[in-house]
Amino acid sequence: MTEPPDNLDAWRARDVEPLSPPPGTFDRIHRRARRRKLNQALAAAAGAVVVIAGAVLIPAAATGLLSGGGGSGPAGPAAAGSPSSPPAVSSSPPSSGPLPPTASAPPAAPGTGLSGTTSGAPAPANFQPTSITMINGSIGAVIGQAGTPGHCGPPVAADCTSLAGTSDYGTSWYGVSAPVTGAPDGGTGISQLRFLNLSDGWAFGPALYATADGGRHWTPVPTFGLRVTALEAAGNRAFVVLADCQGSGPAYAGDCQTFSLYSAMAGAATLQKVPLSIPAPLSAGALGTAAQAWSAGLAVKGNAASPDNGTGYLYAPSGDILSGSVGGGAWSYAGKAPCAPGGTAASAAPQGGQLAVGAGVLLLDCPAPGAAGPGQLWESADGAQWDKVAAPGGSGQPRSLAATSAGRVVLATTTGILSVTLPDPGAWHSASIAGGAPAGGFTYVGMTSPAQGVALPANAALGEVFVTADGGQTWTPRRVSG
Repeated sequence: MTEPPDNLDAWRARDVEPLSPPPGTFDRIHRRARRRKLNQALAAAAGAVVVIAGAVLIPAAATGLLSGGGGSGPAGPAAAGSPSSPPAVSSSPPSSGPLPPTASAPPAAPGTGLSGTTSGAPAPANFQPTSITMINGSIGAVIGQAGTPGHCGPPVAADCTSLAGTSDYGTSWYGVSAPVTGAPDGGTGISQLRFLNLSDGWAFGPALYATADGGRHWTPVPTFGLRVTALEAAGNRAFVVLADCQGSGPAYAGDCQTFSLYSAMAGAATLQKVPLSIPAPLSAGALGTAAQAWSAGLAVKGNAASPDNGTGYLYAPSGDILSGSVGGGAWSYAGKAPCAPGGTAASAAPQGGQLAVGAGVLLLDCPAPGAAGPGQLWESADGAQWDKVAAPGGSGQPRSLAATSAGRVVLATTTGILSVTLPDPGAWHSASIAGGAPAGGFTYVGMTSPAQGVALPANAALGEVFVTADGGQTWTPRRVSG
């Protein structure tokens, strides 16, 4: 039986002519392509507008200063970084890990991080600095409030916390992204700043935020329901004092009871408790009791050439000194200081001794009990034995102490700035301040080299920082502005 002819082969052999499309098809395709390109262009333009608005309207935070023993956005009154939720309260320290970007953070706009030159964006208007941090001889930053209260944010209308950076020791300023939070109010807000380098920094007091990218993004760090009353950075980490305090409003470090020492590695958004070795007779009250309302002090001295990266000192409320390696490990009892750190239930400003680390020596200024004036300067090689140094003159109360590697000691008081040179001090010298000392004096002084230093006036509304280039003998105001 023969097979039927294969019609498929015959069909394949024929020439195939495609059908013509319906009339108007090509015109419709052309119109749709034009609309699609127009929509894409409009979307790109809208995205550019959002980025620019974020960089211009939101105030930002900067980085931290090389401290001498005391505490330290793009333009606009709200933070230029992405919103950060308040720190979560935890009953125990979380495990360490890398610092993640803030949740739901949009790409950072150009000019929102700390820079070795400039980030381009102007500093926020009406800047009122409350802390300053210098990384080297020219780069540093300030944190504070800026803009007009009630017209800041997002997400909170009262949020005006801002950061500004400088690459020329305060001659000019640019905006840096800040954590989205307000001024200190009891257990919330921030007021202080410290940076290790151009990348790693912490904003604190009483809450705690960390950055690993120069301030472009900030991550809240859990503090277990406690308040950060002191933080200093050296080596590859920060040391943090947490306290159980009841102070309200801006006096967040007032009426404190128990204290704890923690550390935070650069690049990690967690705290780890530092082991303390305290003799049994002192352990119960060294870090505070219910009967005390004192604060605790902290000073660190980094040393890259040292096997332990330097030494840190904790000035306990009892007046005891604890010390340990900046590189990690337990801190142990060193000795008794001549006076207690001070602090009162009514004020966050320290009222007692001021601690600093100088050229291989620990320095402490103790005001005379019940008397006006800066009191008495002491020095110690190890925190155990203390010797008197020439007593400062004047009538101001001490607020911050700093020292340089060349033996220069600088003291900020409620009436001005004093300085003396060790190891063979003569008389203390009252600094010459351009325009005269501001009312209320100064709350902070820090030296970044034997010649250069910075100071903050007690009146933040002045919008100024003061700088010196001759070891603290003369000071000139620099306004924080774009």
